[in-house]
Amino acid sequence: MASNRKLVSFPGVLTGQGQLATCMVSAVEVTLGGTSESAYIDHSISSVSKMLPEGDYELVANGVKSRIRLKNGSWLSAA
Repeated sequence: MASNRKLVSFPGVLTGQGQLATCMVSAVEVTLGGTSESAYIDHSISSVSKMLPEGDYELVANGVKSRIRLKNGSWLSAA
């Protein structure tokens, strides 16, 4: 079954380490052909509203919660 892919961006909220910050999330939206179901892959975070300490965070974006980690200045999946 074929799939459609497109790059999308949406706002997100990062919480953890006693912090709260907004951000922008870019991802690839994958939709299976012939369905309306989609999933987001290859997330990247940008435009974080303030400097955050390294550690574990929860990202809430587009109605989905994800565990994420800031390490050496890069955002990594903590799943």
